Amino acid sequence: MRQLRASRRAGGRRLVKLRVLEEDESFILVEVVGEDQSLVGLVTETLNKQNGVLYAGYTLEHPLTGVITISMKVDPKITSPRDAIKKAFKELREVVGKLEAEAKSLG
Repeated sequence: MRQLRASRRAGGRRLVKLRVLEEDESFILVEVVGEDQSLVGLVTETLNKQNGVLYAGYTLEHPLTGVITISMKVDPKITSPRDAIKKAFKELREVVGKLEAEAKSLG
């Protein structure tokens, strides 16, 4: 299994660990390690808004194991699965940064 680093440790933030289970030029199946459905739901929603992403969804394998897999199909003429995931995490980091700035301005 290969690992895909989609976010970096910065400013005390956790690193999201992703394990690539299956991949080709238009499809990827990724296991998300140590996260819950809240983050994964945001990631798949962000992926589905991207140009070139045909489908992105996730499956919670079993509530007690916490194993979540993201599956995504893309148009390889527009984007690659890895680039789409990296772009989604970048967009989410920007949104979180804006929210943190607004929260600090509230006092």
